[in-house]
Amino acid sequence: MNHSENQCDRIKCIITENKLKQKELAEDLGVSESYISKLLKDPDINISDMLLILIEQKYGYNPDWIVNGNQPKYKNNKNISNLTDTHLKLISELEKMSEQELMAVEAFMDSLKNIKKYFKDS
Repeated sequence: MNHSENQCDRIKCIITENKLKQKELAEDLGVSESYISKLLKDPDINISDMLLILIEQKYGYNPDWIVNGNQPKYKNNKNISNLTDTHLKLISELEKMSEQELMAVEAFMDSLKNIKKYFKDS
């Protein structure tokens, strides 16, 4: 690894290797173009775990490589390799929610589990 390389350089690498424009990367990840622009300029921005998972899912890059430059550069994580576009869209929407909104989603998911259990048990 080149030690002058930072997170910005690795995001640029992802864009270059995938022949993307900033706008296309933003659309793919469900974030604003200005956020991608910040990621390209500020090496100290903490990328959320969910966004790292989306990058890994869509493009196959190891989150640890993106953040720290640690090898391997590419990762194939079987736990998330079967995410559908719907899964990815929902993850993207969850990223934008406040803590209270996330708690409401969690309560909704719990109620769905209870409904499933009720019908399974009857």
